[in-house]
Amino acid sequence: MNRDYSRFDSLTSILAGTVTVAGIVVFAQAPVFAKTPQEIAQVAISTTVQINGKTTGDGTGFIIAKQGTIYTVLTANHVVVDKDTYTIRTSTGKDYPVTRSVLLQKGQNAPDLAVVTFNSAESYPVVTLGDSEQATVGTEIFVFGYPAIPPSRKDQTERNFEFVPGYVTSRLPTHSDGYTLRYNAVTKGGMSGGPVFDGEGRVVGVHGEGDRDYDRVTDRDRKVVTGLAITKTGFNSAIPINTFIAKLSQAGLNRSAILVNTSTAANAPLKLNNPQDAKTYYVRGLTRFDKGDLSGAVADFNQAIQTQSNYVEAYFYRALAYFDLRQMPKSIADYSKAIALNASYVDAYYNRGLVLSALGDKPGAIADYTQVIRLDRNFAAAYNNRGLALSDLGDQKGAIDDFNQALQINPGRANTYFNRGLALFRINNDRSALADYTQAIQLNPNYAKAFANRGITLVRMGDTKGAIADLQQAARLFKVQGMNADAQKALDLIGQLQR
Repeated sequence: MNRDYSRFDSLTSILAGTVTVAGIVVFAQAPVFAKTPQEIAQVAISTTVQINGKTTGDGTGFIIAKQGTIYTVLTANHVVVDKDTYTIRTSTGKDYPVTRSVLLQKGQNAPDLAVVTFNSAESYPVVTLGDSEQATVGTEIFVFGYPAIPPSRKDQTERNFEFVPGYVTSRLPTHSDGYTLRYNAVTKGGMSGGPVFDGEGRVVGVHGEGDRDYDRVTDRDRKVVTGLAITKTGFNSAIPINTFIAKLSQAGLNRSAILVNTSTAANAPLKLNNPQDAKTYYVRGLTRFDKGDLSGAVADFNQAIQTQSNYVEAYFYRALAYFDLRQMPKSIADYSKAIALNASYVDAYYNRGLVLSALGDKPGAIADYTQVIRLDRNFAAAYNNRGLALSDLGDQKGAIDDFNQALQINPGRANTYFNRGLALFRINNDRSALADYTQAIQLNPNYAKAFANRGITLVRMGDTKGAIADLQQAARLFKVQGMNADAQKALDLIGQLQR
């Protein structure tokens, strides 16, 4: 078979070139900026599950660990405490029976927590847990869950999720069920057990308690009490995630089984000279940014910075807006200003590295990713992106070391397997490259670029039939995903192989 490959001298350069051009080799699917509420919502959608009882009420949970085909879901104890048959419905709409329950609320003062497991051969992402101590008063949070269907809504057959923003309003010193993290986010029944995210997309709490006032109802003369009126105040509570982390062993989990990132949150409460004006402009700027009004967002961030010159978050998000506007020098300048104001601003270093990489400044990007890793050694994406830059500069050994580290931290990233496969291909380790591309495809069956590069690797290994099959699948996926130029490129390669 190797002799067959030698016949394609002109094809060799085309195939090798396909591996290295941006059309095939990019780190496109990895989260780039995990800062906007829209992106946090996407994390929530993919990691949060419905918990449905056969005879009892419904609740919410979220995936915190994956061990082989066994997934572990964290939820509130009161969601699964009854003797019932429970099923998990994932973001893909598939239902799985609960295979095991561990109730952690044992005793009056124990937190209202539980973990359940389900088995699935499909790949689902897990959440990253944060540091709930950073969720101080004034911190922005987001609550996600699946409200139960009320009996009055007879036309509704499926539970719909809700993604709700709010701010931490108080931190209670104690609570009998552990609900000491309070906020003003609107919630409904059925959302118990759902995740509470911070502004970095990390889980800092397990939602589960709605505050209510019980007002006495009197007769018209206000002399005789006739009952109680129950009113939801709008304040709700969660169990801080640090409470659960302290009980990992009781849940049957090791620290290595979960993802934890406790670096300083970029959305920590802001110290403003003029909160009324600067905060108003800043919040409106975020709203405009979310709606795609980038110029309007920049104008508002300008006003916030003019009012408060050291408003680090305004610089950060203005840099993000400038990036989307393709105004790269301004984006870099704002990230640099944010770093000057906060030398430990991990996400500013990371995002500046992305901009530098987009401009072709690989050494500059590597320097920023290195700084990210110094500040947070569990930042898997920084290892991955630094490895990608090193590989592009020809340092395949350094790149592979970085990809190995990224996969040790987060073994579920298809893109990292893809990138390591590329580095291995570049040093002619075809069998290992093939294995990595295959693993990337198993984690993401729609990964067109992995099919394309695996097909290219098979050509070099002499398996023309297997290569054509992979390239055909790549072409189909590229077309479905609107990447017509890459689809045509794969078809052209197939045509040359069939000659």
